[in-house]
Amino acid sequence: MSKEVGKIFVERLTTNSDPLSNIVTVHLFCENAINCLIKARGIGVEDFSKRNRGETYIPILDSNYSTKLYFVYSMGFIDQKLYDNLRLLNHWRNKAAHNIHEEIKKLPMDFHISSDNEKKIAPESTENEIVIGVAFATYVELHKFIEEHYDIKL
Repeated sequence: MSKEVGKIFVERLTTNSDPLSNIVTVHLFCENAINCLIKARGIGVEDFSKRNRGETYIPILDSNYSTKLYFVYSMGFIDQKLYDNLRLLNHWRNKAAHNIHEEIKKLPMDFHISSDNEKKIAPESTENEIVIGVAFATYVELHKFIEEHYDIKL
């Protein structure tokens, strides 16, 4: 991950102790990475609207997170494990965004965790530690995947 983006990501997660807002933060970082992947790999068309005449337009970028996620997966841009993690993160985000009393420990925890991140999600962890572990299982893995497979610097 680029030092600048990595620094912002870590700073936002570690300076905020609210697990629900951290879920939303991780979700936003993931969506930004997905958008960068779509911009780099998707085929755009010329935009004929008055405001953006002549610019490249990629219609899928106007879609919601789950549609963009399905698109990058169905086009073969990401693998199954990454897709599963990002889809589960979206489920968490929806729960967090619509219930301020959501209990993190009651959410499904079946993320695919790499051995580097396995110790970060333990049953005795606080809710925020769990969210930070999930952040590393999703965004950091997505970021590494995009850089390694597509040489895209976020």
